[in-house]
Amino acid sequence: MKINHRTYRKKRPLLLVVGYACACFLLLPIFAHGERVWNKAGTVTIAHVFLDIEKPFGSAHRHYVYVERLVGLAKKRITVKSDYTTEEAVKRLNSIQAILKEDGLVFKKNFLLSTGIDNKAMDCDNFCSLFVAISEQVGLPVIPVYAPNHCFLRFCFKDGSYLKWEPLEAKNLPDDYYIKNMNIADQSIRQGVYLASLTRKEFIGVEYNNIGAYLFSKKKYADAIKYLTKAIELYPKLSSAYHNRGTALYAIKQTDRAFEDLKKANSLDPNQSSTHNTLGDIYFDRELYDKAVTEYKESIRLNPSNHAPYYSIGLILERMGNRDEAEKWIRRSRELKGKK
Repeated sequence: MKINHRTYRKKRPLLLVVGYACACFLLLPIFAHGERVWNKAGTVTIAHVFLDIEKPFGSAHRHYVYVERLVGLAKKRITVKSDYTTEEAVKRLNSIQAILKEDGLVFKKNFLLSTGIDNKAMDCDNFCSLFVAISEQVGLPVIPVYAPNHCFLRFCFKDGSYLKWEPLEAKNLPDDYYIKNMNIADQSIRQGVYLASLTRKEFIGVEYNNIGAYLFSKKKYADAIKYLTKAIELYPKLSSAYHNRGTALYAIKQTDRAFEDLKKANSLDPNQSSTHNTLGDIYFDRELYDKAVTEYKESIRLNPSNHAPYYSIGLILERMGNRDEAEKWIRRSRELKGKK
């Protein structure tokens, strides 16, 4: 997950967008190290693991009880087989969807599973963690899949095929839906950055990334960097974690390290406008104005409604003595900002 953060200094906006390992990292359970079989019986689900990691931020006994209650409901309603037809898989996915909906859960951007449980509002990552937790305990072959700042699910069949399940829509959606609507680059798919099934270890990396984003939102940049480093260790292709760590490093003026992380994020996912914008800011700081403008214009191409790169281009033109052209870019930036 990424979050939006803006600061203004020397008249130039710095747009820091963080998605989406404390000082002494919590030890991950042994079972968390990467197997792709998600439906082994056990008392500890992926949601339990998320809550364990969130203990420094308020997860408590009531949150574990909540997960176990959902699992209990699912066990009463869902029968398990050794193999499924597509219709049978959809029926079971709808059963889990119904349990979560009946409990009043709605989708809303947040960072922590425990907060989502308390508020009955959670983002797709945490919603999927409950979905997978129920599947683990019931014995359904359901695993998470990652797209840009979004998580969905796959129901895996014995022959190696699978059914995709979008929890926000409660239905099967094709890959083209994600590629088109989330502007996924071909190279990101080829590298396995997006639309690849996650291991358990990688999904835990998503949780560390979310906590890093949470800490960034609290301006606890050093702590955020520790969690984001752990996210990268667990999920090396998580472009959001590189972007987020780079942004946090930039916030504490470790520009060289920030630049390396942002370049890595861009190599994994070249279609994130926020990454191009922050790279532009670094080039601006280094007075490499041509490179800065190139990055800002790419950011605008990917997200024309973001006012920040327009303003930054205006400031560069102003520094170069082109005041009339600078005013046009700055005016456009103000117009876009006024629409928000």
